[in-house]
Amino acid sequence: MTSAHRPDILDTFLHVRTRLSVVIHRRVRCSATTADLLQDTFLRFWERRSLLKEVADLAGYFMTTGRNLALDHQRRKRIAPFVNGIDGLEAVADPSPSAEQVAIGINELRRISAIIDGMPPRARQVFLMSRIDGLTYAEIGTRLGISPKTVFSHMVVALERLRSAMLTDE
Repeated sequence: MTSAHRPDILDTFLHVRTRLSVVIHRRVRCSATTADLLQDTFLRFWERRSLLKEVADLAGYFMTTGRNLALDHQRRKRIAPFVNGIDGLEAVADPSPSAEQVAIGINELRRISAIIDGMPPRARQVFLMSRIDGLTYAEIGTRLGISPKTVFSHMVVALERLRSAMLTDE
């Protein structure tokens, strides 16, 4: 269909506007949002009108685009709910830790480090290779010349020491 015979974007939009409004409103359940999404649908087409010359079913394309914009709106609303004014901003968390949280974290690391230093040497070595280096029990066994079952036994000792020390220090 040539562009001389196809309906104008505005004419097509005006023809499907009522039906599209119903489809969008069913999804968003808000008249103001429906009006905004209808306008967004039209603007999206208007800004790209030169690319729409080959679209055979412009009305269907309007319907699909409007429905997709409504779905995107719902998705965004679920992911990042709108905060009304500045009243709700105190609930927005600051991602950086406070000075107190940093101090607590440093003390916790020192405590864990001391517990690890107090483990039997082989259990400490196995624990660090597993948790810090990210090695599997088989890889640790190969490097240390022991079986994976022995590696497992050393890990049990290390984790039990860590657990009991953490529980007694609380």
